[in-house]
Amino acid sequence: MKRIFGPLLGVLLFLDSIAQTPQRNYLDDPHLPMHEHSLNFTQLRLEIWPQPAEGKVVGKVTHIFKPLRPEVDSFFLDGVLMDVKSVVLNGRPVRFTVDSAGITVVPGTPLSWDTEDSVTVEYSATPRHGLYFIGWNDPHGLSRKQIWSQGEATDNRWWIPMYDEPNDKVISEMIVHFDSTYQVLSNGSLVSAAGNADGTKTWHYRMSHPQAPYLIMLGIGKYAVKDTHSASGVPMHLYYYPDWKNRVEPTYVHSEDMMDFFEREIGVKFPWEGYSVIPVQDYMYGAMENTTATIYGDFYMSDRRGALDRSFVSVNAHELAHQWFGDAVTARSDAHGWLQESFATYYSQLFDREVYGEDYFQWERRGTAGAAIEASEHNLYGVANSESGTARVYGKGAFVLDMLKYVLGGREAYNKAVRHYLLSHPYSNVDTHQFLVDVEESSGMDLQWFWDEWLNRGGEPEYQVELEDHPDQSSLIVTQVVPPGAGGLTGYKDGLFRMPVVVELHYKDHSVSRGTFTIEHATEIIELPKTPGATLAYVLFDPGSRILKRISFPKAPEMLLAQASDAPEMLDRYDALVALRGVPLSQKSAVLVNAFRHEHFFSLRTEALAQLAADPSSGVGLIGEALRDTDVAVRKGALDLVDAHGPSIAALLPSLTAMLHDSSYAIVETVLSKLAEARPSGLKGWLAATAGVDGVLGRNVQVRWLELAYLAYGKKAYADELVSLTSSSYEFRARINAMAALRRIDYFSKALAGDLVDAILNPNTRLSGPAGDLLAYFYAQDRCRRVIGDYVRGGRWKGWQWSLLSRFAE
Repeated sequence: MKRIFGPLLGVLLFLDSIAQTPQRNYLDDPHLPMHEHSLNFTQLRLEIWPQPAEGKVVGKVTHIFKPLRPEVDSFFLDGVLMDVKSVVLNGRPVRFTVDSAGITVVPGTPLSWDTEDSVTVEYSATPRHGLYFIGWNDPHGLSRKQIWSQGEATDNRWWIPMYDEPNDKVISEMIVHFDSTYQVLSNGSLVSAAGNADGTKTWHYRMSHPQAPYLIMLGIGKYAVKDTHSASGVPMHLYYYPDWKNRVEPTYVHSEDMMDFFEREIGVKFPWEGYSVIPVQDYMYGAMENTTATIYGDFYMSDRRGALDRSFVSVNAHELAHQWFGDAVTARSDAHGWLQESFATYYSQLFDREVYGEDYFQWERRGTAGAAIEASEHNLYGVANSESGTARVYGKGAFVLDMLKYVLGGREAYNKAVRHYLLSHPYSNVDTHQFLVDVEESSGMDLQWFWDEWLNRGGEPEYQVELEDHPDQSSLIVTQVVPPGAGGLTGYKDGLFRMPVVVELHYKDHSVSRGTFTIEHATEIIELPKTPGATLAYVLFDPGSRILKRISFPKAPEMLLAQASDAPEMLDRYDALVALRGVPLSQKSAVLVNAFRHEHFFSLRTEALAQLAADPSSGVGLIGEALRDTDVAVRKGALDLVDAHGPSIAALLPSLTAMLHDSSYAIVETVLSKLAEARPSGLKGWLAATAGVDGVLGRNVQVRWLELAYLAYGKKAYADELVSLTSSSYEFRARINAMAALRRIDYFSKALAGDLVDAILNPNTRLSGPAGDLLAYFYAQDRCRRVIGDYVRGGRWKGWQWSLLSRFAE
């Protein structure tokens, strides 16, 4: 099909054509329906007495609820492996039964849907999930002692008898009795905190609006708090460890700014009474957006040097965005989880753009696009599917929201639609279709095609573009490729996608002509008239990569060189540099040097450097220059190009040695390793230069230092110090790093066997998995097998523990 569009006509034809409705065909999703329930729980009051030495919680919970059906003759409360002392319904004891999953309550008279009822449960629990007791079993007394919760997806049922599904919301309050020397945090406002005669203290927190059960949280530990507020007056409480005061500013930088930014960008005031952020040890994820009180892994709490390698800013913004998207409005079932994670990811990216600039934003989008495309190599689940996976529910969904903004016509129309969506469902459950209805109501546009194409179905469009340049016009032949078997499960119709695509002709005099075209058929021919008298420099199909896609668009070297030098968008210049990889260095050297010296964003500079490194005359000098660059990302990119055994290593030794004092801990660790590999004879001197540097993330520098010191000096004390770092005295990332080092040096001891067994029993799978692998590695060796077997056989294990350890006692 051939089309000749001017810019305005192309847009008008696109809008007119979207009214066609294709046949729909989606992958089945067993988790699409909500969880059925017969009661509407409205309030939850929890009173607890944590007993950390036993890993136990004693509690009393009261639920206020209304039946949803004419008669309810029994109901079930989730509560895993609990010891239930009593159940009281409307003030009177009631018959109940308990199994491993929860409590079945049987009223003497069926409940009626015209009543409001209450049930109170007194119980105790020793949870394996949901509530975690950190450091209380540390035999050396070095670990922080904490108690913290992780409710998502449905783990609060391990320590609270409750209806533990996301499709109901309750106004909660929590009363906690605990040691007065600790800080206690929960959802909502602190109503009171009073000391008791026995040295304990009672904290009382209460929410003012309903939240989903999985968002109920508890955090207990030794903390100091920085109290601040946003420009609009939202109270903010930033928790930190008193001995980490130097990490407060680098970690919480921009916290107030992001609250102000989101209120402006979203157009809806912060929906809760205040906001707290608290770090915890051994957290198994990155962070969790509990309502009014985000928990995050303390590995994100960095000093200024550590923040160069891993900043908390994006994660902080992501969890704050969840207070609107996920907490105030909550997905009805797992299939709609993208309404939480995709929105939080997108808005954190928007804040990143506010802080770091447009290039950073584009680079984040490019990363999420690559992950989504790679996921489509394995399956074709849509974003709005419970099986979609991390790459889609976070990154691809964020990209889709940006494309929705593009299709709606820009920021104002998009923000208007999102504001309408949020204000239509305050403190309620939502699903993907409701968001569609709200956007259609706000915009007046039929967007079912977009939902089918980008949310309900999977995959991404793949375009093959060919340029035919004529004296009076340029023609683009665009072919959409549909993978075998993908038709009906991807795209808009027959596996084909329909999207408005911008095409730009850039001329050597820097003038531009552009048009917007609907690409929807297997083959399209786009014809653009050229500016009379102007010479074409390069052509862009979808400048700035606004559309998530695969694309093949071969271009002549001279066109790529012009695009790499002059394209307005960073990604278009970057893509041209990548496409130049196969072009002889003599043709591209000047453009590459210009990119390395004058571009501001690291990805273009490191790509240019990687190609220039092949130049035998100037490559080494440019790498050395990059190793001294002020941009840490450029230094890291240059370091990746250093071959410890290559002929250029001697010339780079002075720069590498200087980098042992780099501001980045990650660079110090990497340089130490490369120097040890390149010149083992100088290792003792390099170890002396880095002695006493711990690093931040998992004690990365300290662990590598001990490993290399053991190899350099052969002293058992260095290996034994690594073993000590695998114990429960240390946070899990340090333990994992030490385990990896011990495997590399093949060092085993009885103490290590005990530490690995302890780690295998840890509920954090990011720790227990590597620990199990390492213990299996040593168990396969005759010199270690008996020691491990005797240790395991000599222990007193619970049934679930033995099920994890029995393979080491054969």
